Amino acid sequence: MIRISSLIAASALALPTLVHAYTLKDDYTGNNYQDFFNKFSFWTGPDPTEGLVDYVNLDSAWDNGLIGNGGNIYLGVDHTNKVGNEGRKSVRLTGNIAYNPGILLVADITHMPDVCGTWPAFWMTAASDDWPQSGEIDIIEQANNAQNNQMSLHVSNKQGQCIISTDASMTATQDRWGDCAQEATGGCDANDPRTNSFGSGFNNNGGGVYAAEWTSEWVRIWFFPRNEIPGGDTGPLGSAPDPATWGTPTTSFQSRYGTDCDMSSHIRNQRVIIDTTFCGAWASGSWRSSGCAAKTGYDTCESYVKNVPGDFASAFWTFKLLKVFH
Repeated sequence: MIRISSLIAASALALPTLVHAYTLKDDYTGNNYQDFFNKFSFWTGPDPTEGLVDYVNLDSAWDNGLIGNGGNIYLGVDHTNKVGNEGRKSVRLTGNIAYNPGILLVADITHMPDVCGTWPAFWMTAASDDWPQSGEIDIIEQANNAQNNQMSLHVSNKQGQCIISTDASMTATQDRWGDCAQEATGGCDANDPRTNSFGSGFNNNGGGVYAAEWTSEWVRIWFFPRNEIPGGDTGPLGSAPDPATWGTPTTSFQSRYGTDCDMSSHIRNQRVIIDTTFCGAWASGSWRSSGCAAKTGYDTCESYVKNVPGDFASAFWTFKLLKVFH
């Protein structure tokens, strides 16, 4: 389903503007945040990214002070205890509702992890064992003390080709681009050049709003810093958000020619996921290049995560709003 803000006749006569704004489907942060955790499942298995993390269940998360809903949603990590090979305690939440094309996800986030050794992500994928055949949309993801958000799309060539346009209008810098099949390129991704889009720069600016629109032809992601959020009913925080009024998206994974990637077949049954893991392929792999080895004085990500619990007091998410429209 494609949202179109205006239709203009092919003839010289212009028709009146027809607004087809989104309407609210699911409000994860409604009811004064009291129902938030009931709308998610807590992952307690091994970390698929091989991080040094111990994902805990709902009761353990409450008992260890890793979650909270007393004015904004808090998702933190253990920042009190030294740990061993079992990993540092954290949470990975998977939404109970599966979505398909024709949705707009909006998140107002006031804080995210910004510490060396962390690999936080806010993303969507299917609750299935055939990854990436049902696709994955990474809205926020980076590692260590990065300042620039990376947005990604992962699909499988088992559903056919998925070629996205190199000419799509967007403000982020294209990285891996063109063929988004995991088997071919590892997926597609783009990097936001703004240093307030992730980590401490994001937090020091009061956070901001991320919005992702997913249709059969594209996945578009917008980031609005706190002082640049469009207002009114059609803004991302409004009652009838209309992305057509928001300007150029940060990233646009858009089918080349509108026919070379059917987002309906490549991306299916997506659930909202929020997590913070430690080290793993990304944070460990970029430990030295990120400057974290020099900054922390530890040669490896793992030794730092195990031995300096107090530094992870700021490795937390706070969500002011999380809604899905259709």
